Amino acid sequence: MRVPSNLSTSFGVPFQELIAGFATEQGLMPSPEVLDSPRFLARSIIPHVRRLSAMFNRQLGETKPTPDEEPDSSLDEAYWKKSSNPEHFRLAYFLYFMPSNLYRVAAVWSELARLGYRWPQSASKLRAIEFGAGPAAGACGIAAGEKECSLGLPKEGNWALIEQDKAMLQLGEKWASTYFADRGHTSWETRTFHRKIDFARGMLPPSAPRFNLWVMSYFLNESSLPPAELARILVEGWEKHLDEEGLVIMVEPALRTQSRKLLEIRKEILAIREKRGLEWLQILLPCLGHQACGALADAEDWCHEDVSWWRPPYFKKIDQMASLDRKSLPFSYLVITKSMRPRNEILSSLSGFESSNFNRLVSPAHPEGREQEFFICGQDGKRRARYRATNQANEENHPSSELQRGDILVNAVLRGDVRSTRIEKITDVK
Repeated sequence: MRVPSNLSTSFGVPFQELIAGFATEQGLMPSPEVLDSPRFLARSIIPHVRRLSAMFNRQLGETKPTPDEEPDSSLDEAYWKKSSNPEHFRLAYFLYFMPSNLYRVAAVWSELARLGYRWPQSASKLRAIEFGAGPAAGACGIAAGEKECSLGLPKEGNWALIEQDKAMLQLGEKWASTYFADRGHTSWETRTFHRKIDFARGMLPPSAPRFNLWVMSYFLNESSLPPAELARILVEGWEKHLDEEGLVIMVEPALRTQSRKLLEIRKEILAIREKRGLEWLQILLPCLGHQACGALADAEDWCHEDVSWWRPPYFKKIDQMASLDRKSLPFSYLVITKSMRPRNEILSSLSGFESSNFNRLVSPAHPEGREQEFFICGQDGKRRARYRATNQANEENHPSSELQRGDILVNAVLRGDVRSTRIEKITDVK
């Protein structure tokens, strides 16, 4: 994934001024200037950021609870209700976790733009929904992505925000309106729905309308349902409430447990597609195909993306004071569309190539002498590979630039097996 610089650098001083002014207006902090105060950050923000970071890791099964914590506490209780100062707890989440989740969604949007996706002209109005919206990080991520990497979204639009925490939902509604306007989406409106999704009854009630954009950011990780059941519920929801040519974006944690859960959901979605002959159900990204997941072949493996950004100035201070490092943001994601068009038409940058011969770099590329070593994943699964870039830009079948995570190798000629593959030549790199 190559995030363009205009997006990765769009969270500097102007963004800090916007979020600081908004938080002050909402009574979450006394003035915008306190974000420059080490004392305020140390007392009111840092303890909660640390607690939230540790809590999320425990809830996702990566670490064990400490003796004074209840291991079975639900996420909605653990988020806010047990804090001695829920307002500062909420502020810490809003200042630290919301912007990074916003950027993750925006990065996925930029990948769609990079590969030539264009919003269908038949959808004259945006009808979008965000599940588990919280402070509307997903909706605002779309706004950020569309501002810097436009797919041609309609000027008019409406967002349905669904969230179980009422105070956070109210904050998200106000923040979305503020951020939409700042990004130039002045005709996007919001509607809020204070409810907890009852998966047993489906994603939405039968009377709910259809939407042309679904966003789920750090949402599925909160469900304890097995992947097969989640996949069934999702597909049923898309059948009833996703427009033709509609788009679904799912962003989940990069931790092994949750990343593998998303990969298992993908596997089960494809099983439903094949069993029921649902040709309209297509997975666009990151896989570029419906092949078996290469990462699932190894019980210790998983798949995630990692994107860099220019953090807001206050964000850097929080990182330093909390001994954290968010210069790059890992995440797992899936993009699905409801379309009968071939993938190479939907992602126009891939047109003219055989859809069965795309391989994506799914790891960083490390130098090994005069070569680069990395993992690629494609129709034949996941494999370790080496490639030697050339300094001759006009040399046939050898792109001159070094490869990086997220690159797509077009018509790569491979020699060797999954443990050791040499890339002989590449038609193009996307």
